[in-house]
Amino acid sequence: AGGLGWKWDKTANAWYCQHLWEHYAFGRDKTYLKEVAYPIMKETCDFWMDQLKTLPDGRLVVPNAWSPEHGPDEDGVSYSQQIVWDLFDNTVAAADALETDPSYRNALAAARDRLLGPQIGKWGQLQEWMTDRDDPKDQHRHTSHLFAVYPGHQISLAKTPELAKAAAVSLAARGEAGDSRRSWTWPWRCALWARLGEAEKCHRMVRGLLTHNMLPNLFANHPPFQLDGNFGITAAICEMLLQSQTGEVVLLPALPQAWPSGSVRGLRARGGFEIDLAWQNGRLSTATIRSAVGGPCTVRCGEKTATLATAPGKSYALDGELHHR
Repeated sequence: AGGLGWKWDKTANAWYCQHLWEHYAFGRDKTYLKEVAYPIMKETCDFWMDQLKTLPDGRLVVPNAWSPEHGPDEDGVSYSQQIVWDLFDNTVAAADALETDPSYRNALAAARDRLLGPQIGKWGQLQEWMTDRDDPKDQHRHTSHLFAVYPGHQISLAKTPELAKAAAVSLAARGEAGDSRRSWTWPWRCALWARLGEAEKCHRMVRGLLTHNMLPNLFANHPPFQLDGNFGITAAICEMLLQSQTGEVVLLPALPQAWPSGSVRGLRARGGFEIDLAWQNGRLSTATIRSAVGGPCTVRCGEKTATLATAPGKSYALDGELHHR
């Protein structure tokens, strides 16, 4: 018999499906999407279409949910709302990529758009619950209600700036001391700050992990040991150097002053791209983009953009101004 030693997370099945979609988004293997990912994602959507509760105003909410590991069990918790939105949005994109199930796809998109969305509360914060009860002095270790920023994509600086601002207010209020000092909290907050374009705050999170929750052998401690910190900070640093969740390949979106010059090779971007980067004095100097499957690639660095018409297996070298080298 299966079991869970802590507390059941009903929307975990939808979060798991994000990994299925991201595997396709980064590699663009349509056979995998058709035969493995899409059937599981679709079945999970069916589950949530049956589970959702309709409010008097017509909005849809996840019933009797929880914001790990924090607060009451009730309808419309932001964490669960954001995860189900992510599942529905990714499954709509999967149906579009496969050019299949148009009526199902449209019904799912309509349900996605009826979901209770992120709300801004009375002190400018992104609400953790449907009820505006967030305490600005609460420095809880979890940031569950910011899933839509990372690892989700519902909230972004580019597309939803007011919600991004509210997310930053919530994240800042959580603080950096006491309960917040866990080996896995620093990386998640680092990735969140990276998505919010706050390079210096990202660097504080890296330093916080190294200072407070890293052993001499570089194992992250909880205590005594929790691999979330090691894997998480690697993912977060990648977010500081490269992002692709909004449809563009964004280079150096959160580069701190403490890393004025450097390089990185082999970072992956959604769309089937692999990127090498180098920078000097805080500015991009070169970038090489390798395309696995071809197709357009829009590259952004600061205010500069370039769109490449890529071919499968080809490489494209750019200078710091995003001009072809």
